[in-house]
Amino acid sequence: MTDLLKTKNLNVRFKSRGESIHAVKDLSFRLSGDEVLGIVGESGSGKSQTVLSIMGLLESNGSASGSAIFADKELIGLSNSELNQIRGNEIAMIFQDPMSSLNPYITIGKQMSGVLKRHTKMSKHEIKERCIEMLDSVGISKPHERYDGYSFELSGGMRQRVMIASALLTNPKLLIADEPTTALDVTVQEKILDLILDVKDRFKKSVIMITHDLGVVARTCDRVLVMKDGELQESGDTEAIFYSPNAAYTKELLEKSKEINLDDQQKYTERQETSIKNSLVKSSKAKVSFMLPKKTLFAANNVLTAVNEISMEAIDGEVLGIVGESGSGKSTLAKTILGLQKLTSGQVEVFGEKLTEINKKELKEIRKKMQVVFQDPFSSLNPRMTVFEILKEPLDSFFPSMTKESAQKDIEDSLMEVGLTSDYLGRYPHELSGGQCQRVAIARALMPKPQLLICDEAVSALDASIRGEIIDLLLRIKSEKKLTMIFIAHDLAVVRKICDRVIVMQSGKIVEQGPTEKVFFEPEKEYTANLLSAVPVPDPRKEKEKYIQRTQAD
Repeated sequence: MTDLLKTKNLNVRFKSRGESIHAVKDLSFRLSGDEVLGIVGESGSGKSQTVLSIMGLLESNGSASGSAIFADKELIGLSNSELNQIRGNEIAMIFQDPMSSLNPYITIGKQMSGVLKRHTKMSKHEIKERCIEMLDSVGISKPHERYDGYSFELSGGMRQRVMIASALLTNPKLLIADEPTTALDVTVQEKILDLILDVKDRFKKSVIMITHDLGVVARTCDRVLVMKDGELQESGDTEAIFYSPNAAYTKELLEKSKEINLDDQQKYTERQETSIKNSLVKSSKAKVSFMLPKKTLFAANNVLTAVNEISMEAIDGEVLGIVGESGSGKSTLAKTILGLQKLTSGQVEVFGEKLTEINKKELKEIRKKMQVVFQDPFSSLNPRMTVFEILKEPLDSFFPSMTKESAQKDIEDSLMEVGLTSDYLGRYPHELSGGQCQRVAIARALMPKPQLLICDEAVSALDASIRGEIIDLLLRIKSEKKLTMIFIAHDLAVVRKICDRVIVMQSGKIVEQGPTEKVFFEPEKEYTANLLSAVPVPDPRKEKEKYIQRTQAD
């Protein structure tokens, strides 16, 4: 098999504040035609910078040296006009967040058409037919309607399908997927990964899969490169790397991945609870509905029920997991508990108070007792505020009479609790890593000394090792501060590790609930079983077996 892409001594450097950062160091690898190559490593390992340098898409302060030969053409040193003939035409890229990559103000058809207008001489009619053909080929229903629709009308998984369809328009030789499933539910992730493999086989493409999830590598990749701090740790056949790793770093990554997985199934043993527990949160037939805009003036009213008569409770001192696919109502239920979303009917009690019967002042007092940690710390932290200002904000809101000295001590103590030092107080969010930002977000949530902490996908955007650290941190804080936690996630392996009980939601309803081990090892509903089987495990042979079973079932 001839090499489609070959790099030799590839180096990437950035100039920042007068210093030179060596992001990729003397990297050499080969990619054959019709092959899936995984590039794996933690944040800062140089995965994304490697492919961005090959495509000539580095930031203005970055530079690449060495060699990258694609289809017998040297890419390093090419002018922008020469690279534009290759980018999108021969090499296409699928990014992590399709919502950031798709313009919500322009129709899907117009965005896709732009690719073909730039790289081909097709007529308007031919361009439209090609776009619709590609939307249909990636499994988008009613492609003619979607062509004239907008990206905000689609779910995360459907938006990612649009990105894949756009990448396929010019029939490129190489598809680069940069963390294409990180923000997606496990079932949607499974479908997107299967789609990428299907596209690779049907259209005879090579794929570079960039990811920090070893389960994704096991599921999709023929060969793998393991990177750390810009350096290649080892490379080779996926099975050889997974079953007989040589580098200490690879062994460490595999060990951390196996700490949080669903691969060791066992029988559930029921335990007798003797002590009486108090409910901090209790809902009774809680319902939240939204009126959707009419498509035409005389159309009938269209109502979306996001939370459909849910009755549940969170017990004092427990970690309650809420899982389900996008659109299942997990986050809407959390917003309702926090008093950020009004109930349509039913009742929610928090700390013994009915949310429909309290005024704003009473709600503020209750909110002091419950705080939330969001999925993306870079979005939830104000980029214009220092860490000190971010942590001081809840104190100013809830404890306005607190002295400066007390506030300073509380802020420093809170940082220490989450594993950071006072050296970070003067920094801004962009000067911190993802894990450090999430630690600051947790510290901010703990400032009012809450009794209830709601974590909404709090670890889904983090690398395996950082995710493990944040989970351990949350468990330690929960134990030390006697916190009750509601943990919303689509990562079922994390839920299994951290939660005492779990609620499984689908289309606004609870389909199953109970002790975590019972629900995971002895699921009663097919929906729960499908969710569990969709989780990728870091074992290539098991993943191949699962893939064969799915394709045969289809």
